[in-house]
Amino acid sequence: MFSFDLKSGKIMVMIKKSLKNANIHLRKPATARKMRVRSIASSTAIETGESIAKIEAKLKTNRRSKHRVKLG
Repeated sequence: MFSFDLKSGKIMVMIKKSLKNANIHLRKPATARKMRVRSIASSTAIETGESIAKIEAKLKTNRRSKHRVKLG
């Protein structure tokens, strides 16, 4: 992707970074997880009418699922 710098009149190349690397808030795994949980909870709340806090609590308590499928 290219951008044009108006001050210098030069064409600059923009380095493509993933959102995880570009956003300083997503670099820490704990912070990134909290933000994902909040995002999922708020969109689910809009669709279901349930409160965000209840959905967040459900997502936090169901973090470690014992029902994992193992291939072997």
